[in-house]
Amino acid sequence: MKKNSKNNLSNVIKPFFDLNFFFLIITIILFGLLILTSASIDFASKNYNHPFYFTLRQIGHLVLGILICYFFLYLSSENLRKHNKIFFLFFLFFLILVIIPGIGKTVNNSTRWLSYGFLNVQPSEFFKLFYIVWLCAYLDTNKKVLFKIRVFLIPVIIFSLSALVLLLQPDFGSTAILFLITFIMLFIAKARILHLLGMLFCGMFGAIALILVSPERLSRLDFFEPCLRYMSDGYHLCWSLMAIGSGGLFGKGLGASSTKLSYLSHPHTDFIFAILAEELGIFGVVFITTLFYLFLKKCIFIGDKSFRVGMVFQGYLSYAIGIFISTQAFLNMSVNLGIVPTKGLVLPFFSYGGSNYLVSILSITIILRIYRDVYKKSLNSSLR
Repeated sequence: MKKNSKNNLSNVIKPFFDLNFFFLIITIILFGLLILTSASIDFASKNYNHPFYFTLRQIGHLVLGILICYFFLYLSSENLRKHNKIFFLFFLFFLILVIIPGIGKTVNNSTRWLSYGFLNVQPSEFFKLFYIVWLCAYLDTNKKVLFKIRVFLIPVIIFSLSALVLLLQPDFGSTAILFLITFIMLFIAKARILHLLGMLFCGMFGAIALILVSPERLSRLDFFEPCLRYMSDGYHLCWSLMAIGSGGLFGKGLGASSTKLSYLSHPHTDFIFAILAEELGIFGVVFITTLFYLFLKKCIFIGDKSFRVGMVFQGYLSYAIGIFISTQAFLNMSVNLGIVPTKGLVLPFFSYGGSNYLVSILSITIILRIYRDVYKKSLNSSLR
């Protein structure tokens, strides 16, 4: 009897949500809030006289994200495809607005925020998502003629112009992520290998040139022995590695990190993974890595299902969002581990920050809507 009731409940929910995916997201969000609380509690107490300052604000971001995403849950993925240029141009406008002198807010030599009273918004975070939406719509429209060089060059040109605006902020990390997603999606869309190799060569040449002309970027390439430069640019990575190493197999215990006690200046943002590894050890690292792997796997599964019912845009977008979120996660972990140069990339759902958190929630909402639309299409196809 209980089994029948469970099956009936599953059948009622199935047209609206993929239950496994839904519970995976709930797990990531709750685990993220738990780690954020632990990582920020000392910093918040010292600087804001409230131990849960960042946790409460992040919960506020979550509530705001749910309210905003309520609209997108009712916006079908097909309508998102039809109006992709409106969303793209809207956030491009705000991205350009940031770099106009006197309008954008500058923090740590980077002008990436629009500020109005207590509200701070980072347009680049929203722009990245809707650039991906535009790219997937373009690939869907031109999938049969993508082999033509003029068709292939359009997303390359749009990326280059977007990169120019991002680099003026400057935001090298976001530029690198957009290049990687553009390249992978063109590969998935079966662009010609010769064209892709040309794009890769130009991208690598451009990246090397940008690094060579910037002493700050050039110094970040020397990340193999950060503790030798402990008193300069190796400070944060040195403490990150010490925190991860001291965690061992089982960790020091939740809340027991010593590195967050004034050693890492902002343990609740870019280096939150180091605090997680110190407190929960290798098991915590394996757990969070598994969560993001399962997230990527589920997005690919939904994407494959979209392709099977002929919803190509939805398939591309599901793939792209999975790559978008998981790439940020694995790059952040790699930075904390000293595998790649230090760069200000957040850990989605874990690092404190309103704009990235809202975009992450919005990305999930789009995936849930794609699942719903694909389920309806597959059901209609089977009925016919």
